[in-house]
Amino acid sequence: MSHRVLDQITPHLQTIKAVAGVENAVLVQRDGYPITSSGVWLSEKEIFGVCSASAAILSVARRLHGDLTYVLIEGERSKFLLAPLPTAVNYFLTTTTQSRINLGAILLQLDRAKKDLDNALSHEEIVPPLRAFGDSEKDTIRQGFSVRESQRQSWSSGTVNLSITVSAASRIGAIIEDFLAAIPSAQTGVVCLEGGYLIPSQRFSDDARARDSTLTYTLFDTSRKVAHLVKRTRIVQVLCDCGREQHFIYGLTGGLFSTVISKDSTRLGLLRLVIPNYIAEIEDVLQKAPLAQIPSLDLNGFLEAIAR
Repeated sequence: MSHRVLDQITPHLQTIKAVAGVENAVLVQRDGYPITSSGVWLSEKEIFGVCSASAAILSVARRLHGDLTYVLIEGERSKFLLAPLPTAVNYFLTTTTQSRINLGAILLQLDRAKKDLDNALSHEEIVPPLRAFGDSEKDTIRQGFSVRESQRQSWSSGTVNLSITVSAASRIGAIIEDFLAAIPSAQTGVVCLEGGYLIPSQRFSDDARARDSTLTYTLFDTSRKVAHLVKRTRIVQVLCDCGREQHFIYGLTGGLFSTVISKDSTRLGLLRLVIPNYIAEIEDVLQKAPLAQIPSLDLNGFLEAIAR
């Protein structure tokens, strides 16, 4: 990318940074490589980590929603905004803000910056950079593949796995039906467990639900890792804003709640107040569910079985 184009980009990022509560704004290639930024980062590793993870989040979000406008990741101590450019599809913006911020102000400024950056980048040819590894980095990679002989190893996913009874599933289904009745513009309401496994509800086909729940879980899980990497914070919700609908994803004990709501006269602020009430009811059911008994995986025995 030419210095002339970079000089055009930087002022637009600075206008985003000028909004009260914004910590940084970064222009990123679709492959996760940062182009330039405005703001302060703790380390080079941090900015590369959040940009590559943001690219993965946007990739999944685009598979779910072709007309994606932005993704908002809300953490307890920080917010993250990811916004693809309308025409210059090889680039997107990622912004980190404080938890208490005027969301309307940042979205308005972000929309203006996207249009200006789109004009500057629409004819720019993308050339993905090649990354070189030093000797110390190569040694670190090799050590990651090392295996110690005569040592038993066990593996744990570190997630919460619940055992949901028929009664609990019915109770959750009833809560979802109440939610769908209370918000007529809600197209879907789904609760899935760790890994994207569905708890049955009454809406749309099983094939569509299975596909969307897996992608939704991947989106939420990657967002959770970004929040932990950058701010060491737990995320509360993820919002995907699209042309005619909004996709809300809330974390639950051992899973998540997902709903797609059509844009109508119902304001975003009201939805953000109403939805948590139903989340609390579902959470109460999940809190009483027993943990699933999952044996640890013997890696040595598993690899020996494959080799036979």
